[in-house]
Amino acid sequence: MYNARDDIAHDKQAIAKSFGNAATSYDSAAGLQQRVGNVLLGFVRDSMQEKTAPKILDLGCGTGYVVSQLAGKSELMFALDIAEGMLRVAKSGMSGKEKKLKNIHYVCADAEAIPLRENSVDLVVSNFAIQWCPDKQVLFQEIARVLVPGGRFVFSMPGADTLHELKASWQQADSSHTHVNQFCEMDVLAGDVQHSPLQVEVLQSQIEIMRYNKLQELTHELKALGAHNVTDGRARQLTGKNTLKRLVSAYDEFRDDEGMLPATWNVIYGVLVNQKTYVKNAY
Repeated sequence: MYNARDDIAHDKQAIAKSFGNAATSYDSAAGLQQRVGNVLLGFVRDSMQEKTAPKILDLGCGTGYVVSQLAGKSELMFALDIAEGMLRVAKSGMSGKEKKLKNIHYVCADAEAIPLRENSVDLVVSNFAIQWCPDKQVLFQEIARVLVPGGRFVFSMPGADTLHELKASWQQADSSHTHVNQFCEMDVLAGDVQHSPLQVEVLQSQIEIMRYNKLQELTHELKALGAHNVTDGRARQLTGKNTLKRLVSAYDEFRDDEGMLPATWNVIYGVLVNQKTYVKNAY
């Protein structure tokens, strides 16, 4: 069975650098991420049942889209990201609202080592971020640690079938390297949850298809998002012109009836409930 831990690079500095460099261009290319974020916020509203969550943590907050939607519904909000550049953009985007939203604390840290006390937040959210955490069991243990008993973790992430057209095209163009990030199967994710105090309340997937006139539009968008290849098997040198021609030719085979190139995103949504019953060192 495929396990994403085998392919996603453990070099967190490379991931932080990639997203830090993309911080200023991210929002211009993040249409899908914001659409997914809106669906995620729907799950959050259902989980909160129109109540406020006194303390919220956004894991992998990026440029702050989810933070901006939830800050007004909390007494205290932590916006955590591994990329300092993303945090700077998030903070600047909220600058006009500082008088009303002084409750946001920006934290540069790794989601697998959250610098918060046990039982310190009521709700953890994460939009398109935890796919970059290679050890989901460690991640889920950390989330359970900082959540209060009965608290919820609401997240979205790309699943294994994401960008399958691009993967297949690269396989034809250059099978000796891994050119597209590999993401985990939903059953693997569910298995990792079972090794934590978290329990699945919702775990479902949804297909989103983006369409482009040419392949270059997709690759530029992935670069602008900081989501280009960070796998261990990636090529360490520039890709040759002949390889790129083979790639373009292979991807052209996926053109639809309207002449557009599809890019499939298999989006996983989850709501996990913290089942721990003890309270220790409460914040």
